[in-house]
Amino acid sequence: MRAGVGVTARGGTQVCFQLPGADTKWRLGNECDYVIEPSFSAKLASYEGADWHVHFMPSVYRAWGGNEFVGAPGSEESGDDLVARYGQVYTYGNNISALGNGKLWVGRRFYNRLQLGINDQFLEKNDGDGAGLEDVNVGFGKLSVAVMMNPSDTGFDNRLTIPIRLTNIKTFKDGELAVYVSGADNTQTKNQLTGVEPAKKAKAATLGVYHTQGGVLGGNLLVGAKYEREGGIKTARVMAQESTQFGATAFDAIAEFRNRDAPNNAGDKWYSIGARTDTYISGPFRFLAELGHDRISPDVGNTRSLTKLTLAGAVSGGNTAGSRPTIRLFVTHAVWNEAARQAFVAGGSRTAEIYGDKKSGTSIGIQGETWW
Repeated sequence: MRAGVGVTARGGTQVCFQLPGADTKWRLGNECDYVIEPSFSAKLASYEGADWHVHFMPSVYRAWGGNEFVGAPGSEESGDDLVARYGQVYTYGNNISALGNGKLWVGRRFYNRLQLGINDQFLEKNDGDGAGLEDVNVGFGKLSVAVMMNPSDTGFDNRLTIPIRLTNIKTFKDGELAVYVSGADNTQTKNQLTGVEPAKKAKAATLGVYHTQGGVLGGNLLVGAKYEREGGIKTARVMAQESTQFGATAFDAIAEFRNRDAPNNAGDKWYSIGARTDTYISGPFRFLAELGHDRISPDVGNTRSLTKLTLAGAVSGGNTAGSRPTIRLFVTHAVWNEAARQAFVAGGSRTAEIYGDKKSGTSIGIQGETWW
Protein backbone atom coordinates (compact mmCIF):
# COMPACT_ATOMS: atom_id res chain seq x y z
CA MET A 1 0.00 0.00 0.00
CA ARG A 2 0.89 3.64 -0.25
CA ALA A 3 -0.94 6.78 0.80
CA GLY A 4 -0.05 10.33 1.61
CA VAL A 5 -0.93 13.98 1.51
CA GLY A 6 0.81 17.09 0.23
CA VAL A 7 0.55 20.71 -0.85
CA THR A 8 2.32 22.93 -3.36
CA ALA A 9 4.46 25.90 -2.42
CA ARG A 10 1.85 28.03 -4.24
CA GLY A 11 -1.11 26.55 -2.39
CA GLY A 12 -3.45 23.79 -3.45
CA THR A 13 -3.05 20.01 -3.40
CA GLN A 14 0.32 18.38 -4.15
CA VAL A 15 1.26 18.30 -7.83
CA CYS A 16 3.24 15.40 -9.27
CA PHE A 17 5.58 16.26 -12.12
CA GLN A 18 5.86 14.20 -15.30
CA LEU A 19 7.03 15.39 -18.70
CA PRO A 20 4.16 15.10 -21.24
CA GLY A 21 4.91 12.17 -23.54
CA ALA A 22 7.35 10.42 -21.16
CA ASP A 23 6.55 6.82 -20.23
CA THR A 24 7.45 7.32 -16.57
CA LYS A 25 8.01 9.81 -13.80
CA TRP A 26 10.59 9.69 -11.03
CA ARG A 27 8.60 8.34 -8.08
CA LEU A 28 10.15 9.58 -4.86
CA GLY A 29 8.02 12.42 -3.45
CA ASN A 30 6.14 12.43 -6.75
CA GLU A 31 3.16 10.07 -6.33
CA CYS A 32 -0.31 11.59 -6.14
CA ASP A 33 -2.39 8.49 -5.52
CA TYR A 34 -3.56 5.82 -3.08
CA VAL A 35 -3.14 2.10 -3.65
CA ILE A 36 -3.94 -0.89 -1.44
CA GLU A 37 -3.28 -4.47 -2.63
CA PRO A 38 -3.45 -7.11 0.12
CA SER A 39 -2.80 -10.64 -1.17
CA PHE A 40 -4.16 -13.90 0.23
CA SER A 41 -3.18 -17.42 -0.80
CA ALA A 42 -4.88 -20.59 0.43
CA LYS A 43 -3.21 -23.96 -0.01
CA LEU A 44 -6.07 -26.38 -0.66
CA ALA A 45 -4.38 -29.62 -1.68
CA SER A 46 -1.12 -31.49 -2.27
CA TYR A 47 -0.63 -34.27 -4.81
CA GLU A 48 2.52 -35.95 -6.13
CA GLY A 49 4.70 -33.18 -4.73
CA ALA A 50 2.61 -30.35 -6.21
CA ASP A 51 0.80 -27.74 -4.11
CA TRP A 52 -2.59 -26.43 -5.24
CA HIS A 53 -3.68 -22.94 -4.24
CA VAL A 54 -6.23 -20.17 -4.69
CA HIS A 55 -4.79 -16.65 -4.80
CA PHE A 56 -6.99 -13.62 -4.14
CA MET A 57 -6.12 -9.91 -4.15
CA PRO A 58 -8.74 -7.20 -3.66
CA SER A 59 -7.38 -3.80 -4.66
CA VAL A 60 -8.10 -0.11 -4.30
CA TYR A 61 -6.57 2.59 -6.48
CA ARG A 62 -7.32 6.29 -6.75
CA ALA A 63 -5.32 9.10 -8.28
CA TRP A 64 -5.69 12.41 -6.44
CA GLY A 65 -8.53 14.31 -8.07
CA GLY A 66 -9.97 11.15 -9.63
CA ASN A 67 -13.51 9.99 -8.87
CA GLU A 68 -14.80 6.45 -8.72
CA PHE A 69 -18.25 7.64 -9.80
CA VAL A 70 -19.66 10.58 -11.70
CA GLY A 71 -21.96 12.79 -9.69
CA ALA A 72 -22.51 16.18 -8.14
CA PRO A 73 -20.01 17.19 -5.43
CA GLY A 74 -21.26 16.04 -2.03
CA SER A 75 -23.70 13.53 -3.47
CA GLU A 76 -23.52 9.80 -2.78
CA GLU A 77 -22.15 9.33 -6.29
CA SER A 78 -19.40 11.96 -6.00
CA GLY A 79 -16.61 9.46 -5.47
CA ASP A 80 -15.61 10.23 -1.88
CA ASP A 81 -15.28 6.53 -1.08
CA LEU A 82 -12.47 4.25 -2.18
CA VAL A 83 -13.92 1.34 -4.15
CA ALA A 84 -12.44 -2.17 -3.94
CA ARG A 85 -12.00 -4.28 -7.06
CA TYR A 86 -10.79 -7.82 -7.68
CA GLY A 87 -7.27 -7.18 -8.93
CA GLN A 88 -6.32 -10.87 -8.89
CA VAL A 89 -8.23 -14.10 -8.34
CA TYR A 90 -6.82 -17.31 -9.77
CA THR A 91 -6.12 -20.92 -8.94
CA TYR A 92 -2.85 -22.71 -9.61
CA GLY A 93 -0.88 -25.86 -9.12
CA ASN A 94 2.79 -25.32 -8.33
CA ASN A 95 5.79 -27.58 -8.94
CA ILE A 96 3.90 -30.14 -11.06
CA SER A 97 6.43 -32.84 -11.92
CA ALA A 98 4.51 -33.99 -15.02
CA LEU A 99 4.79 -30.44 -16.39
CA GLY A 100 8.51 -29.89 -15.92
CA ASN A 101 8.03 -28.76 -12.31
CA GLY A 102 6.11 -25.76 -13.64
CA LYS A 103 2.93 -23.98 -12.60
CA LEU A 104 -0.48 -24.43 -14.23
CA TRP A 105 -2.87 -21.53 -13.58
CA VAL A 106 -6.15 -19.98 -14.69
CA GLY A 107 -7.99 -16.79 -13.66
CA ARG A 108 -7.29 -13.08 -13.35
CA ARG A 109 -3.78 -12.07 -12.37
CA PHE A 110 -0.85 -9.71 -12.68
CA TYR A 111 1.31 -11.46 -15.25
CA ASN A 112 4.71 -11.10 -16.92
CA ARG A 113 5.64 -8.04 -14.87
CA LEU A 114 9.23 -6.88 -15.32
CA GLN A 115 9.75 -3.57 -13.55
CA LEU A 116 12.29 -0.77 -13.17
CA GLY A 117 11.62 0.03 -9.53
CA ILE A 118 12.51 3.65 -8.80
CA ASN A 119 10.37 4.98 -11.64
CA ASP A 120 7.75 2.20 -11.50
CA GLN A 121 8.06 1.35 -15.18
CA PHE A 122 6.86 -2.02 -16.43
CA LEU A 123 9.10 -3.09 -19.27
CA GLU A 124 6.84 -6.14 -19.65
CA LYS A 125 3.24 -6.42 -18.47
CA ASN A 126 0.41 -8.73 -19.58
CA ASP A 127 -2.20 -8.41 -16.83
CA GLY A 128 -5.69 -9.76 -17.47
CA ASP A 129 -7.86 -12.86 -17.50
CA GLY A 130 -6.20 -15.96 -18.86
CA ALA A 131 -4.52 -19.30 -18.37
CA GLY A 132 -1.06 -20.68 -18.84
CA LEU A 133 1.92 -22.81 -17.99
CA GLU A 134 4.65 -20.98 -16.10
CA ASP A 135 8.32 -21.65 -15.35
CA VAL A 136 8.47 -25.08 -17.00
CA ASN A 137 12.01 -26.46 -16.79
CA VAL A 138 13.33 -26.97 -20.34
CA GLY A 139 16.92 -27.71 -19.37
CA PHE A 140 18.68 -24.48 -20.33
CA GLY A 141 15.98 -22.23 -18.89
CA LYS A 142 12.36 -21.90 -17.85
CA LEU A 143 9.52 -21.54 -20.37
CA SER A 144 6.19 -19.78 -19.76
CA VAL A 145 3.26 -19.61 -22.20
CA ALA A 146 -0.13 -17.99 -21.60
CA VAL A 147 -3.31 -16.81 -23.29
CA MET A 148 -4.55 -13.45 -21.95
CA MET A 149 -7.72 -11.45 -22.59
CA ASN A 150 -9.09 -8.13 -21.38
CA PRO A 151 -12.04 -8.57 -18.97
CA SER A 152 -13.23 -5.02 -19.68
CA ASP A 153 -13.73 -5.56 -23.42
CA THR A 154 -17.12 -6.39 -24.95
CA GLY A 155 -18.21 -9.95 -25.56
CA PHE A 156 -18.10 -9.62 -29.36
CA ASP A 157 -14.77 -7.78 -29.50
CA ASN A 158 -11.90 -8.76 -27.20
CA ARG A 159 -8.14 -8.26 -27.31
CA LEU A 160 -6.29 -11.57 -27.28
CA THR A 161 -2.60 -11.70 -26.34
CA ILE A 162 -0.27 -14.70 -26.32
CA PRO A 163 2.84 -13.91 -24.25
CA ILE A 164 5.80 -16.30 -24.24
CA ARG A 165 8.88 -15.90 -22.09
CA LEU A 166 12.09 -17.85 -21.63
CA THR A 167 14.00 -16.98 -18.46
CA ASN A 168 16.87 -18.17 -16.26
CA ILE A 169 19.18 -18.74 -19.24
CA LYS A 170 22.65 -18.88 -17.70
CA THR A 171 25.30 -16.77 -19.42
CA PHE A 172 28.35 -15.52 -17.51
CA LYS A 173 29.03 -16.16 -13.85
CA ASP A 174 26.13 -14.55 -11.94
CA GLY A 175 24.53 -13.63 -15.28
CA GLU A 176 21.13 -14.58 -16.73
CA LEU A 177 19.29 -13.83 -19.97
CA ALA A 178 15.52 -13.50 -20.41
CA VAL A 179 13.52 -13.26 -23.65
CA TYR A 180 9.89 -12.03 -23.83
CA VAL A 181 7.81 -12.42 -27.01
CA SER A 182 4.13 -11.65 -27.48
CA GLY A 183 1.56 -11.25 -30.23
CA ALA A 184 -1.83 -9.57 -29.92
CA ASP A 185 -4.93 -9.37 -32.11
CA ASN A 186 -8.66 -8.94 -31.57
CA THR A 187 -11.02 -11.89 -31.59
CA GLN A 188 -14.21 -10.46 -33.06
CA THR A 189 -17.66 -11.40 -34.25
CA LYS A 190 -20.72 -9.55 -35.51
CA ASN A 191 -22.95 -8.13 -32.77
CA GLN A 192 -26.17 -10.06 -33.33
CA LEU A 193 -28.24 -7.52 -31.38
CA THR A 194 -27.19 -4.48 -33.38
CA GLY A 195 -25.90 -6.07 -36.57
CA VAL A 196 -22.72 -3.99 -36.27
CA GLU A 197 -19.34 -5.41 -37.25
CA PRO A 198 -16.63 -4.22 -34.82
CA ALA A 199 -13.94 -2.01 -36.29
CA LYS A 200 -10.74 -3.82 -37.21
CA LYS A 201 -7.93 -3.12 -34.81
CA ALA A 202 -4.21 -3.26 -35.45
CA LYS A 203 -2.24 -6.38 -34.69
CA ALA A 204 0.68 -6.02 -32.29
CA ALA A 205 3.94 -7.84 -31.66
CA THR A 206 6.75 -7.30 -29.15
CA LEU A 207 10.21 -8.69 -28.52
CA GLY A 208 12.17 -7.91 -25.37
CA VAL A 209 15.64 -9.19 -24.44
CA TYR A 210 17.05 -8.54 -20.95
CA HIS A 211 20.29 -9.51 -19.24
CA THR A 212 21.01 -9.29 -15.51
CA GLN A 213 24.57 -9.43 -14.23
CA GLY A 214 25.59 -9.70 -10.60
CA GLY A 215 28.82 -8.28 -9.19
CA VAL A 216 28.81 -5.05 -11.23
CA LEU A 217 30.01 -2.23 -8.93
CA GLY A 218 29.22 -4.59 -6.08
CA GLY A 219 25.57 -4.85 -7.11
CA ASN A 220 23.32 -5.91 -10.00
CA LEU A 221 23.10 -4.51 -13.52
CA LEU A 222 20.11 -4.97 -15.82
CA VAL A 223 20.46 -4.08 -19.50
CA GLY A 224 17.73 -4.62 -22.06
CA ALA A 225 16.26 -3.83 -25.44
CA LYS A 226 12.68 -4.01 -26.64
CA TYR A 227 10.95 -3.63 -30.01
CA GLU A 228 7.19 -3.13 -30.33
CA ARG A 229 5.00 -2.79 -33.38
CA GLU A 230 1.28 -2.01 -33.45
CA GLY A 231 -0.17 -1.11 -36.81
CA GLY A 232 2.00 1.62 -38.29
CA ILE A 233 3.63 2.57 -34.98
CA LYS A 234 7.07 1.10 -34.29
CA THR A 235 8.81 1.63 -30.96
CA ALA A 236 12.35 0.64 -30.03
CA ARG A 237 13.96 1.19 -26.65
CA VAL A 238 17.12 0.35 -24.74
CA MET A 239 17.57 0.67 -20.98
CA ALA A 240 19.94 -0.02 -18.11
CA GLN A 241 19.48 -0.14 -14.34
CA GLU A 242 22.21 -0.48 -11.70
CA SER A 243 21.37 -1.32 -8.07
CA THR A 244 24.13 -1.48 -5.49
CA GLN A 245 25.23 -0.51 -1.98
CA PHE A 246 28.09 1.83 -1.02
CA GLY A 247 28.59 1.56 2.72
CA ALA A 248 25.47 2.95 4.40
CA THR A 249 24.00 4.17 1.07
CA ALA A 250 21.86 2.16 -1.33
CA PHE A 251 22.13 3.44 -4.91
CA ASP A 252 19.82 2.94 -7.91
CA ALA A 253 20.30 4.49 -11.34
CA ILE A 254 18.34 4.18 -14.60
CA ALA A 255 19.08 5.33 -18.14
CA GLU A 256 16.67 4.79 -21.05
CA PHE A 257 16.23 5.80 -24.67
CA ARG A 258 13.03 5.31 -26.69
CA ASN A 259 12.53 5.95 -30.40
CA ARG A 260 8.94 5.97 -31.64
CA ASP A 261 8.32 5.92 -35.40
CA ALA A 262 4.72 6.87 -36.25
CA PRO A 263 2.88 7.95 -39.41
CA ASN A 264 2.39 11.64 -40.25
CA ASN A 265 5.47 12.77 -38.31
CA ALA A 266 3.83 11.85 -35.00
CA GLY A 267 6.90 10.09 -33.62
CA ASP A 268 9.47 11.24 -31.09
CA LYS A 269 12.63 10.39 -29.20
CA TRP A 270 12.66 10.17 -25.39
CA TYR A 271 15.79 10.34 -23.26
CA SER A 272 15.63 9.63 -19.52
CA ILE A 273 18.31 9.39 -16.84
CA GLY A 274 18.20 9.55 -13.07
CA ALA A 275 19.29 8.07 -9.76
CA ARG A 276 18.22 7.65 -6.14
CA THR A 277 20.32 7.37 -2.99
CA ASP A 278 18.98 5.98 0.30
CA THR A 279 21.31 6.49 3.27
CA TYR A 280 21.05 4.96 6.73
CA ILE A 281 21.56 7.52 9.53
CA SER A 282 20.77 5.75 12.82
CA GLY A 283 17.94 3.86 14.50
CA PRO A 284 14.90 4.00 12.17
CA PHE A 285 16.07 7.17 10.37
CA ARG A 286 17.15 7.44 6.73
CA PHE A 287 17.84 10.23 4.21
CA LEU A 288 16.86 9.92 0.54
CA ALA A 289 17.62 11.96 -2.56
CA GLU A 290 16.42 11.44 -6.13
CA LEU A 291 17.34 13.37 -9.28
CA GLY A 292 15.82 12.63 -12.68
CA HIS A 293 15.88 14.28 -16.10
CA ASP A 294 13.60 13.63 -19.10
CA ARG A 295 13.80 15.05 -22.60
CA ILE A 296 11.50 14.47 -25.58
CA SER A 297 12.36 15.50 -29.15
CA PRO A 298 9.24 15.18 -31.34
CA ASP A 299 9.40 14.77 -35.10
CA VAL A 300 7.57 18.10 -35.33
CA GLY A 301 7.82 20.81 -32.71
CA ASN A 302 10.22 21.96 -30.02
CA THR A 303 12.09 19.71 -27.60
CA ARG A 304 10.48 19.38 -24.16
CA SER A 305 12.51 18.82 -20.99
CA LEU A 306 11.91 18.43 -17.26
CA THR A 307 14.27 17.91 -14.32
CA LYS A 308 12.97 16.82 -10.90
CA LEU A 309 14.77 16.72 -7.52
CA THR A 310 13.42 15.25 -4.27
CA LEU A 311 14.96 15.33 -0.80
CA ALA A 312 13.32 13.23 1.92
CA GLY A 313 13.75 12.11 5.49
CA ALA A 314 12.30 8.71 6.39
CA VAL A 315 11.40 6.69 9.47
CA SER A 316 11.29 2.96 8.66
CA GLY A 317 10.61 -0.39 10.25
CA GLY A 318 14.24 -1.53 9.87
CA ASN A 319 17.72 -0.35 8.97
CA THR A 320 17.91 -1.22 5.25
CA ALA A 321 16.69 0.63 2.16
CA GLY A 322 14.01 -2.01 1.65
CA SER A 323 12.68 -1.90 5.23
CA ARG A 324 8.93 -1.38 5.38
CA PRO A 325 6.66 0.20 6.49
CA THR A 326 8.31 3.54 5.85
CA ILE A 327 7.03 7.10 6.34
CA ARG A 328 8.73 9.88 4.37
CA LEU A 329 8.62 13.65 4.73
CA PHE A 330 9.69 15.11 1.39
CA VAL A 331 10.14 18.23 -0.69
CA THR A 332 10.07 17.92 -4.50
CA HIS A 333 11.16 20.63 -6.92
CA ALA A 334 10.89 20.45 -10.71
CA VAL A 335 11.94 22.76 -13.54
CA TRP A 336 10.87 22.56 -17.17
CA ASN A 337 11.28 24.52 -20.39
CA GLU A 338 8.77 26.58 -22.36
CA ALA A 339 7.86 23.72 -24.71
CA ALA A 340 6.99 21.52 -21.72
CA ARG A 341 4.94 24.35 -20.16
CA GLN A 342 2.91 24.67 -23.33
CA ALA A 343 2.35 20.88 -23.37
CA PHE A 344 1.14 20.99 -19.75
CA VAL A 345 -1.36 23.73 -20.64
CA ALA A 346 -2.52 21.98 -23.83
CA GLY A 347 -3.18 18.80 -21.85
CA GLY A 348 -5.10 20.58 -19.10
CA SER A 349 -3.04 18.79 -16.45
CA ARG A 350 -3.03 19.32 -12.69
CA THR A 351 0.44 20.78 -13.10
CA ALA A 352 -0.99 23.39 -15.47
CA GLU A 353 -3.77 24.25 -13.02
CA ILE A 354 -1.21 25.39 -10.42
CA TYR A 355 1.93 26.18 -12.41
CA GLY A 356 0.62 26.81 -15.93
CA ASP A 357 2.22 30.27 -16.01
CA LYS A 358 5.56 29.07 -14.56
CA LYS A 359 8.48 26.88 -15.58
CA SER A 360 9.14 25.44 -12.12
CA GLY A 361 7.17 24.17 -9.14
CA THR A 362 7.54 22.70 -5.67
CA SER A 363 5.50 20.16 -3.67
CA ILE A 364 5.84 19.27 0.01
CA GLY A 365 4.24 16.25 1.63
CA ILE A 366 4.31 13.11 3.71
CA GLN A 367 3.81 9.57 2.43
CA GLY A 368 3.56 6.11 3.94
CA GLU A 369 4.46 2.99 1.97
CA THR A 370 4.55 -0.77 2.45
CA TRP A 371 5.49 -3.09 -0.38
CA TRP A 372 6.55 -6.69 -0.66
